[in-house]
Amino acid sequence: MQSPVQNLLGSLSGEWKLNLETQIPRNDLYKSRIASSRPTLGFFLLLICSAVIATLGLISNSTAVVIGAMIVAPLMDPILSLAFGLSIADNRLVKRSAITVIIGVLTVIATATLLGWILDASEVNREIYSRTAPNLIDLGIAVAAAIAGSFTLTRDRLSNSIAGVAIAVALVPPLCVCGIGLSMGSEVIAVFGRGSVAGLSNQISEGSFLLFLANLIGITVASLMVFLLQRYGSIHRSWRNLLVWLGLLGLLCIPLASSLRDFSIRQNIDAQFATFKAGRVKQFKLTEKNPYLWKKVKLLYSNVRVSQNNATIELVLNAQEGLITQKVIDELHQRIITRARKDYGINEISVNISVIPNQIFKYNFTEGKQS
Repeated sequence: MQSPVQNLLGSLSGEWKLNLETQIPRNDLYKSRIASSRPTLGFFLLLICSAVIATLGLISNSTAVVIGAMIVAPLMDPILSLAFGLSIADNRLVKRSAITVIIGVLTVIATATLLGWILDASEVNREIYSRTAPNLIDLGIAVAAAIAGSFTLTRDRLSNSIAGVAIAVALVPPLCVCGIGLSMGSEVIAVFGRGSVAGLSNQISEGSFLLFLANLIGITVASLMVFLLQRYGSIHRSWRNLLVWLGLLGLLCIPLASSLRDFSIRQNIDAQFATFKAGRVKQFKLTEKNPYLWKKVKLLYSNVRVSQNNATIELVLNAQEGLITQKVIDELHQRIITRARKDYGINEISVNISVIPNQIFKYNFTEGKQS
């Protein structure tokens, strides 16, 4: 019999209770994972369509189109089957899922390469370049998405969430960027606002494929842990598989940690220029000299790129004609280099500064009195 306090709380909360969903039986989950490990005509049709959509979206620099490709992509299913096979130590399921994943990866890269070659893609935009420098943040996203995805598989009521998981982890777009990079020659131009950088062909393919590996390994390890914690598999049977994939995860963290440092440096330098854009000159530590002069200067555009502890900084300034002299530019250039090396330990710095001058025209009109 409930006490008056319990009755009151139940009345106020509408008899709210935590509902623990029932797990899908192991045999049912095993059957679904076997089905997902075997590629079908529908699997390849959706995969090729997803690759086409993602490649065209990347080339046209359309975020919405790339997101649409993530929803269509079926590549996460065999990866979850791979993780389930590792958790129950089913070598046949592991091999079959791994082969399906490999064939799927090659299919996406080949489709993107062919489209990039047909469309003669030679320009790297923001959508493409953003997937060429993965770091530990991307690995964290993959792990969180994998936990959500693998847990969703074990609960019937949560099956509608799998589309959101596919968007979060983004498996196909990095492979499409890799294919686009392979279709480009050595003369590659990356466009950033008003500036451009050449010679990024190797970085495009290698960086984007590293992002896919981060997603693949992160999903596999996290899903393997989820299946083990829910007792679908046994740690006594699958500990070797767990150690191998944890080792791969550890190796992957080495380049990702280095890339995260580059990302942090870029964010800090970007923040410095953001204060200048907002008109807070006193807080803009790179221009402590000539503060009154810099109050009359407008920063139209800034772009910072950091790779392997080397930085490229691009600025576009707007000022009255004759206000910014060569001496002022040299002073600013030296200030940027000094602070970048002192505060962030940058080895090599390339600074590009453009100045757009303003001309002031004055027109005086005097009108006499009429009698």
